[in-house]
Formats: sequence, C-alpha cells, structure tokens
Amino acid sequence: MTRSVRVLTLISIFILSCSVSAQASDPYTQAYLKWDAGNYIEALEDFLEILNGPDAHLYFDDIASLTGELYIVDEISDDGRNPVFSPDNRHFAWQENSGGFITTKIARISETGVEHLHTLEGRDILFSPDGRHGVVMRTTISSRMEELQQELNDAFEARDRSAIIAARNSLQYEQAVNTSLYRVNLASGETAALNTGELMVRTPAFDAEGGLWFAGKNPNHQNRSDIYSMSIEGSSPNQITEEPGFYDAPQPTYGGEMIVFNSYPSSPFPTPANADRHTYDTASSIILHHLQNGAVNRWEGQAPVISKSGNRLAFLRPGERENSIYSVEISANAGEATEMVSSSYPIQHPALSPDGSKLAYMLREGISWDIHMVHTEAGSHERLSFDIQHELFPHFLNNDKVLGMMGEARHRRSHIYDVNTKEFYRLFHNNSVRTVSMENEWEPSPNGNHLLIVAQRSGNTIAPEQGVYLVRIGERISKEALVERLQKNLESEQLLLANAEEMYAPIFDEVKAATEEINITRLYHYQKSLYDFGSKHMTMPGNQKASEYIYETLKSFGYEPELQWFNPGGDIQTANVIARLEGTTHPEVVYILSSHFDSVQRSPGADDNSTGTAVLLEAARVLANNPQPATIIFASLTAEESGLLGAREFVRVAEEEGLWAAGVVNNDMMGWTRHHRLDNTIRFSNYGIRDVQHSGAILFSDLITYDSRYYRNTDAQVFFEAYGDVIGGIGSYPILGNPNYHQPTDRLETINHRLVQEVSRSTTATLMMLANAPSKVTGLEVRERSGNRAEVRWNALQERDIDHYVVSYTDTTGNEYTEQTSRSSITLRRVDMDKPISVVGVNARGITGWDVTALE
Repeated sequence: MTRSVRVLTLISIFILSCSVSAQASDPYTQAYLKWDAGNYIEALEDFLEILNGPDAHLYFDDIASLTGELYIVDEISDDGRNPVFSPDNRHFAWQENSGGFITTKIARISETGVEHLHTLEGRDILFSPDGRHGVVMRTTISSRMEELQQELNDAFEARDRSAIIAARNSLQYEQAVNTSLYRVNLASGETAALNTGELMVRTPAFDAEGGLWFAGKNPNHQNRSDIYSMSIEGSSPNQITEEPGFYDAPQPTYGGEMIVFNSYPSSPFPTPANADRHTYDTASSIILHHLQNGAVNRWEGQAPVISKSGNRLAFLRPGERENSIYSVEISANAGEATEMVSSSYPIQHPALSPDGSKLAYMLREGISWDIHMVHTEAGSHERLSFDIQHELFPHFLNNDKVLGMMGEARHRRSHIYDVNTKEFYRLFHNNSVRTVSMENEWEPSPNGNHLLIVAQRSGNTIAPEQGVYLVRIGERISKEALVERLQKNLESEQLLLANAEEMYAPIFDEVKAATEEINITRLYHYQKSLYDFGSKHMTMPGNQKASEYIYETLKSFGYEPELQWFNPGGDIQTANVIARLEGTTHPEVVYILSSHFDSVQRSPGADDNSTGTAVLLEAARVLANNPQPATIIFASLTAEESGLLGAREFVRVAEEEGLWAAGVVNNDMMGWTRHHRLDNTIRFSNYGIRDVQHSGAILFSDLITYDSRYYRNTDAQVFFEAYGDVIGGIGSYPILGNPNYHQPTDRLETINHRLVQEVSRSTTATLMMLANAPSKVTGLEVRERSGNRAEVRWNALQERDIDHYVVSYTDTTGNEYTEQTSRSSITLRRVDMDKPISVVGVNARGITGWDVTALE
C-alpha cells in the first residue's frame, strides 16, 4: 500500500494500524495526530519541518493529500458549466453565460498550461473522433420565447405552481423548435448550420468514422421520434428507424457497424401546450440496430452503456420487486442479455470498464449508496466503497481505476477507487484548512489522465459563479507549491488564534464560566423528550407536543415564553416558541438564536432538528441568569420542513412589532458524525460572524469547525431576506454527511451527544460575543467629495457604550491609514476613492465590532 493512497482513504482515519504509522518515532504520524485533533498550527509546523528535512520524499504524498491537492490543478474559468473532452483527448470545452447568451469555449492542454482556442455561440458541444470537427446546438430567440419567459417569471413571482409548469413546458417546446445543429471547424473556429430541415433535434453522437447521429422529431407528428444519421459535410438526415415509436439517445458502437438507442413509451421531446401526449403501451427498451442488414435486438431496460472497446453493452432493468443490470456482448450474433446483478434494493448508474471485463454500479442496501462491481466473465461480485456517506456515479478511468463521487448533492467530492486494492483518495480541494469546497460537475478525459470539475472552490454557495478546473491526474505538485500552501495555512491559523484571543479577552472569564456550565446530560434529555414525540411535522400530533415541551422548558428557566400560533393552511394550527433575554445596557439591540424543532413527516428528526433545539434550550438555560448587554431572542421555529413557514411568520410578526435583528445564529443538524472527530460546519453569510464562531469554538470548546458561505433552503434564508448579511450558524449543510437525513432512521441512537455539547459551547460563546460587541455599522456613504477629499458618514450605532469608530482607508500614495472619531462622520484627505473605506465601532470596554462595513 502506498503512503499517498493510504492517507487519502477515509479508512486511513485509523492509520495507526498501518505498519509505517505504527512507529512511535514516525514524524508524520505525530503531526497527523495533531492535525486529526484540530491542532492545526502545530501540525502545520511539523509538516513544514518534515518537508525541509531529509525524509521529505517519504511523506510528500501524505502531506499533500491530507492538506489539499496532490495533483496539479489549473483554473480554466471563474464561471462555467457543462465541461466536455474530445474523444482524442486533445480538446476540451465548457459553457459560459455572456450577457444572457450561452457561449462555448474551446481549449486544449499543453505542457505549460491551457491554450484557449475559440469562443462560439451555442451549447452542448460534441467533438468528432478525429479531432477536426465539432457540433454545437444553437437556439434562435423568438418573440414567443420572450413572452413565455416573462410568463414563467410572473408565475414564479406569484408562486403559482400550475402556471409555472405550463409556462415552463411551453417555453421548452419553443426552445426545442428553434434549436439547430451547427458544424464547428476546430482549426479555424468557423461554424456552419447543418441541414436538419424542420426536425427538432437532441442527443447527437458521432460514430468512429465521423458520421453524425441524433434523435429527431417532426413538430407536426406528435406520435413518434426517430433516429437519424447524416454527414456533417452537408448531406440531409437519413432516417434509420422505421417502426413508429419514441426513440432517443443513439450510441454508435466502436467500428460503426451497429448502433444502440433507447425506445420509450412517451416522447423524450417537449410537447406543445394543450397537445395530446401520445404514449405507446410498451416498456422502455434498449435497441441494438445492425446497420448492414437492418436486424434489431431489443431488450427491456434503460440507461444503456457501452464499453470503450465496443465489445459489451450493459443496461438497467428496474422492476416492482427486483432491480437488475443486464449485459450482453455486442456482435452480429448478439443474443439474450445475461443478468449480472439483481437486488430488491435500488440500483443505479451502471458503468463498464474500457475492455468490458468489469461492471461497476450503485447499490443502496441500507441508508446510503455504495459502489459495487461485478466481473462480467466470471460473474463474481465485489464492493468498492465502504463509507457511510453516499458514494456515487462510478466511471472507469481505465481498467483498474474508477472515478466516483462522495457525499450529498450540496457537497460532493471526487475520488479515485482502485478496483484491485480497494483503496481510494480524493482528487480536488481548495487547499485551505477550514473552508469547504463544493463540486457540482465532472468530466474525465477518455484516457483517464485529466478531469474537468465545475466547483464552488471558495466555499461561497451564495454567489452564482462556479469555476471550471482541470485536474492533471498523476502530475504531482512541486515541493515549493506544497511548502507555500502549508506556510499560507499556518499564517492563517496563527492569525485566527491571535484574533480570537484579542476578540474575547475582555469577556474571556465570563464566557469560560458560561460554556463550562453546558451539561451533556441535560442536552440528552432535551433530545430524548423531543424524540419521544415521534414525527414533529406540522401535521402530526408530535408538533404541538414539542412546542408545549419547549414552552414549559423555557418557562422553567425563568423566561416568559410566547407561543406564536398561526395557520399555515387548512385546519392546521402550529406555533413558534419565543423567549426573550432582555439586554442590560442596550436592549433595543437584538440578536436571535434560532433552530427549527419540526421534522419531516416520516422521520422522528433526532438530528434534524432536535439537536439544534437542544442546543438552543441549553444556551437559554445557561444565559437565563446571565443577561448580556444586548437582547437575545431564542426562537424555536416550526414548519421549516413545510417551506420555512415558521421563520416567515416570526419575521412577519417582528416587522409588525418593529423588531430588527442585528445578527442571527441559525443552527440546523449538528449531532451526527461518521467518525471520532468532533467537527461541524459554520454556514454563514457574514464573514465577521463566521470568525466569531471559529473563535468561540477554538477558545471554549473541543469543536473543530469548517465553514461555507451558505444559507439557502433553511430558515437562515428567511432571516437573510429580512435582515440582510448578518447570518451565522452551525449545521450539516452543505456538508450533509448524515445518511439518515429525512429518513425514518434519523434516530436518537445515531447522535453523538458529545458533539452536541461542543456545538452548544461554541454557540453560547458566539452569542455572548455578539451581544457584547458593537453591531455592524449601517448607512455608510460618501456625502461630499472634492478631489481627493471626502466626507464619509454612517448611521450612529444603537449601543449606548460606543466609545469611538475606527475608519480605515488608503491614501493616494498607496499607504494604508486608520483614524478614530467619536462622531458618525469623518472628513478624509488625500483618500484614494478607488480603494475600500471601512468603518467599525469600538465600545468603552475596548471590544471591537464583530464586522467592518466597507465601501468598495
């Protein structure tokens, strides 16, 4: 077993069992143990010492893989989608949205980097096998499409589901009718329309000789779609299928003598509004069409895949009781398909090795998907993946290596699995210690040497941009690049610790005492009580029982809680539970700690979200007799799982009452872990609150924190829409590792109660810091400007203990300055107005505000 692979596997969490790592004197093991414990500063220092020593070559792969990427990664685009490689591995492409129009970028890989070749109008490029041509799909915008787009926008605005579906279907049909195929000359970048007549076209594919195949449909004939072939040099399409039916997705076999395509009972093409949707009383099937004699093999099934060598076909055959994968050798005498896999559990995504000797697939026998493999000749079965997280979408890079994805849709990561050793390692990262990187699309090169990834590498899921990256599999980064990475991360961790200590210094003893009161037994009993109510969905009896329990528990702490009843629809009544801890110095400044207590209908919701509710209750208990300068509202919210309804009701009532939140901490799912580490993710909109949370975790808990800028589809989204960029929190999203999410298996025995305790400590520390520090300055603007002189103003903070404001700026010579003022305005001279101007408040105890406000 190589060291690089050993450390990258999640099984390597237990590396002490490995022969090399068992050596007590092994410097890497000692550093790894510090890293695993979250002692990143000492670990990074040790790694740097190893790399500067004589044994650097022994541990290089381990250190690179543990701290980020082992292989070279090129950033191709800062915002792109739909990457694709050419069959000859020479070219690749991706799509960008430029001014509302989709363009395709074409490039090729060189020894020194990436060479950009052409930018084309169009989408979904397909490369010919000889590397000389390509085909793109181009849609002409019509006035009718513009009308339908406006109808769709209006339907979304009105939240009219039926109108959304109708407008979307009509728009998709108009787009299909107005879409054509264009030939691309890869040498010159010139394009020319292909003569497909009035056919609607989809799923084009090249054969080995450069002939073009596609599914086509005459808009005037709603009862069929057919398979066509044509030369890209200018010929008209030739219809291959004769029998009426709905055919789609042609796949020419290697050698070009046969073609595989799908047959469906209903049309794969969009249909016009109000048109009768024609169907055939047949099951979905796979067709192997012999081009020389017109013979046809037909097998019931779907999702066909062909080995790269063209010798084998595999496909799914779902059933009411059994799901199967069948396989057949592709030949002129192809006969009955052989059942390779059969299970009563869900099966998806068959994938064949290039030589057709192995078949990988996804199987969900329990709560998570795993990757399995069968040898097509012997019929022997093996399991490739063993993690409790989902492992998905196998793709053979070569006969011995499988590319797969780990995780839930909002946080998937690419891995390579060795089919012989069963070892696996991660490919892509952002090379930071704390920030999560989300991968969304993958495209491996045909030879398996490169991988294109579309990712939110910075961890920012709020911004719409998604970068395109090229991973050079097998090309290791340099030692200099690794040392630079570690040094950068070391400096970042050292700065984070120093800022944490400075931030909390004025209230350190008070916060320490409060967080030490957090009691794991109490946390368990809060969860147990809520868990025993069963499902807490707003339509279930457990919902009202839970709200009554939370009310009585808060009341027992000395609060005067409120049941905020509302009617979400029909005869349903449900209630938020609200408790208020009045501020001692400036009670008009309000912070909110929120967690939803409801669950989905079929789940008892132990992690989602009795854990968050328990953290809220314990923070409320500890702080009940320890009020802070600002007011803290504890908002236990209902009906999150039904459309964030409880949060929306809270915000509606707050607006009526004139309540404004200076900051919100929203917690959701924090009690599950698949390993021994006590770690969780800060999900935030505001970077200042993020740093408060990191700091609180570092100083007052054993929690190891990561972070991602994320709030969508949670109650935090409602608070963001109401109060702006003042959101923090902890939770599983977007790292949704818990396979019990929204399942009946989300049970109390799956919860790590020590993890819940540490999250409670960090949350309590965060609340106390926010409530003691000046809030974020608002209303920052330049009121008067004359040359390099500017008067800058902002709204005075509501806190009554503000001592002064710190204003930072850059002068015209490039020097950075800070000035102090006790007023809410200042005149700056010789200021460079092209550089940021920022303001933050400082109170009488020397506590600086938790976030700066900047004019960019």
